[in-house]
Amino acid sequence: MKKRLAVIALLLLSITTIAQEVSDSVPEILRDSVFISDELNAGLDTLPYYPNDVWDISFEDLSDNPLYYKLFMPIVLYRSAVAEAITPEENDRRNPDDGLLPLDSLPSAIDMTLARMIDETLVRIYLEHPELVTMTEQELMGVPGIVPISDKMTRGIEVGTQLSSVRNPGKEDALDFKRKKPRYWKTFGNFQGKYTQSYYSDNWYKGGESNHSILGQINMEANYAKNNTSLDNKLELKLGFYTTEIDGERKVRTNDDLIRFTSKYGLKALKNWYFSSQFQGYTQSMPVYDTKVSTKLKSKFFAPAYGNLSIGMDYKPKFKKNNINLSVLLSPLSYNCRYVSVDSIATNFGIDKGENFKYTIGSRCDANIKWTFLEDFTWTSKAQFYSSYETTEFNWENTVDYKLSKYLSLQFFCHWRFDDSVNRKLDKDGNLMGYGQFKEFLTLNFNYAW
Repeated sequence: MKKRLAVIALLLLSITTIAQEVSDSVPEILRDSVFISDELNAGLDTLPYYPNDVWDISFEDLSDNPLYYKLFMPIVLYRSAVAEAITPEENDRRNPDDGLLPLDSLPSAIDMTLARMIDETLVRIYLEHPELVTMTEQELMGVPGIVPISDKMTRGIEVGTQLSSVRNPGKEDALDFKRKKPRYWKTFGNFQGKYTQSYYSDNWYKGGESNHSILGQINMEANYAKNNTSLDNKLELKLGFYTTEIDGERKVRTNDDLIRFTSKYGLKALKNWYFSSQFQGYTQSMPVYDTKVSTKLKSKFFAPAYGNLSIGMDYKPKFKKNNINLSVLLSPLSYNCRYVSVDSIATNFGIDKGENFKYTIGSRCDANIKWTFLEDFTWTSKAQFYSSYETTEFNWENTVDYKLSKYLSLQFFCHWRFDDSVNRKLDKDGNLMGYGQFKEFLTLNFNYAW
């Protein structure tokens, strides 16, 4: 019996020594049973007696054994250890579904014997140093995830000392245990500011118009992911102005204007496939007037406004390198609508005369890709295709961003659009133009992300 108690005491000394060394080298770490094997082997090497002298357990049986997690995590008051000390002969008769940690359904007699030795060690700690106990087993079972271990949890234990020499910590040394809940939401924000100035003298041989232009862009994302469920939300804001001379006066006009909100819900179906539904709505914020007739309105806030609701499957493959993000949403059933609040311009956006609202039902495909290549180059592409089987609408936006520094980048943006549901416009010569539309920007950006 004395020999057995001596081995237990030596095991306690080894464990406390290892805990102090780990806490000194790593201020705050996460521990579970998988990470214990190396420290366990080092601790057993310091024992003057091998465990098999008393426990009939070989050293190989102890290697990488996960049962030691009880001794390396914050001290917990386990009911199994107390039950073993009070009525050891009745401990094997407990109901395996009584809510305790599953130590009674061990695969071998060796593990059962080792578990009892650990329980006896814990009982010694409970009796001699109850101040080291941080929580009960019931509280532990309610903690989600991995229990964090900080340097405060081994305060007062010095290398080479017995447990009996550990001082009783006061309030200032109270164990600081905090429950860390997993974060299911991730947020992201980015601002880009652009400015361009040009000047032409009155006698410039090719002619030209001096102007200033500015463009601001804000992107904000809030994404939720838990188990097999995801919810992605994105808000895009763009607004740009430039100066031009109309009727002999210098006036300000918009060169880019967008308010777009996209929300997509996904439920995992297969490996890279998700059942998905998506809502998207977009409009503009400022009024736009004709360049020739300054009083002629062309568009404004909610004139027009577009909305779309799609249901289908979302394909999100995973690449070995994290420099590519791809999402392809296939929606065989899609509801598309547009609204124009000004009657006089409603027909310019494919709405029947005398109406302000129009909707169609068809199919839609959305593809989004972001690829970082050559370290400082990022290509972002967004393609949207919708067909009501009578008309077709297609948008393709591409952005190539070259990072000059943390806050500066050179950016090229182009947007090609096709919509055969609207009225065709006339060119300068009075001829009908096609349905294709195009715009592009080449700018030096100031970037700030949060």
